[in-house]
Amino acid sequence: MSKHPFAAVQHAFPNEVESAFRFLVDDFGLEGPEVGGVALPTIAFVGRGLRYRIMLDPDDMAVITRVEVETESKRLVAELDNLVQAAGLGAPNHVKYSARTLTALRKALESQAKYVRLLRPRLVSDTVLQLMQMANAREWTVR
Repeated sequence: MSKHPFAAVQHAFPNEVESAFRFLVDDFGLEGPEVGGVALPTIAFVGRGLRYRIMLDPDDMAVITRVEVETESKRLVAELDNLVQAAGLGAPNHVKYSARTLTALRKALESQAKYVRLLRPRLVSDTVLQLMQMANAREWTVR
């Protein structure tokens, strides 16, 4: 075992995210993974009007998934745990996020991918804007 298990997490993060969220490409036709982020390593999967950003926070040693919905006039961004609660799928703490070790990273990604899959029908429905607002999504005007 490494003296620095989080270094292994940082190294493995892109491949582990791609593996856990591959269904977004294979089953739903999204583009990705797109690798980015400077302060927070970020992997994104992008579809028409919808983007999933999976980030590794090195300060908190945590995985964060954000969902972005874009319309002609605005972009809304919500945290996955808030969406889970707003959709009635469980309490926010049901979404695992710890990434202190490689095992914890894998469990967090598995948990988050499960909820992304469960939320998917609601994120492509006519009620997506209501769901995003119920999840306290941040909102920006698109020009």
